[in-house]
Amino acid sequence: MAIALVANIPSTRKFRAVHVVALAIALSIIGCGPRESGRVDDGKIVIAMLPKLKNIAYFAACHRGAEKAAGELGIELIYDGPDVPSGSEQQKFIETWIRQGVDAICVAPNQPKAMSRLVERAHERGIKVLTWDSDAPESGRVLMVNQVDDKTLAHMLMDDLAAQMNEDGEWAIAIASLDAANLNSWRRLAEARAKDKYPKLKLVETVVTKEDENEARQMVETLLNTYPALKGIIAFDSNSVPGAAEAIERSGKSGKVALTGNTSPGKMRGYIERGVLKSFYLWDPRALGDLTIRLAAAVVKGEEIKPGKEIAGYGKLNFSSEDPTMVILSQPIRFSKENIAQYDWDF
Repeated sequence: MAIALVANIPSTRKFRAVHVVALAIALSIIGCGPRESGRVDDGKIVIAMLPKLKNIAYFAACHRGAEKAAGELGIELIYDGPDVPSGSEQQKFIETWIRQGVDAICVAPNQPKAMSRLVERAHERGIKVLTWDSDAPESGRVLMVNQVDDKTLAHMLMDDLAAQMNEDGEWAIAIASLDAANLNSWRRLAEARAKDKYPKLKLVETVVTKEDENEARQMVETLLNTYPALKGIIAFDSNSVPGAAEAIERSGKSGKVALTGNTSPGKMRGYIERGVLKSFYLWDPRALGDLTIRLAAAVVKGEEIKPGKEIAGYGKLNFSSEDPTMVILSQPIRFSKENIAQYDWDF
């Protein structure tokens, strides 16, 4: 078609037209190749953010925080992920973003041990990889944005449950996955705390709930039937806590079996008000999403993330005492009947 158009141009203009058409063809050929830079035509930084899974309130709140930061910074945000907590499904998203050549990938890994190869491939393309919510410390990621200090949270959970159990009796664990680094760090630290400080506590079982509230309810109902003397449960994720609370309430054991863990306030107000549980813990997941995007943008721009570094809205960053590449968002918030009404979060 381009040749026909040139043939119809008067001879005095053909030489110039041929050069214009040739240039257009060359540019179109270049444009058909993979995008080596993650930047779009307007020069925006492109950051891809991958949750463990999309369809739960906690990660939806993280997404809202990330969108806020991206809007304020003028960043193009790609937020996507699997509908189930699957490491292999996450891999597909990461591989796509590597091919597209985004500037940074922020991932909450379901299977940390599978991350090393993907991080290496991303870094070969000049793509910065950060972890958030859950870490892959051996993967080579450049930075981890952790919601809380793992030991602080684990000790708070264990101490709270032990106090409710009068430091004596059988207890159990409900957890979404035995692969997720953050959940299992908290679990191991809580178990160690129990062994060191509460010798009369006996851990009887750990059930895996697959990030599913209904699965958690069923598993905890089975626990309650299997261990009639059970006095306490720690649930380490946002679906296991409401699932466990529902199981306790349905079983008529409110006030008899203590429950604590990590989840969002929206689902738990009724259970707290009805006395099904006394406490649970969280941080603001919107702030986690927001800070992750701000730090990713800073890394892409070549800024050094180290003690003394300030981020707008957060002041000087707080780092892990054990890992200089881990930024800590905040202290855990303990939610109870006395303060839950102060948090009008819509999740």
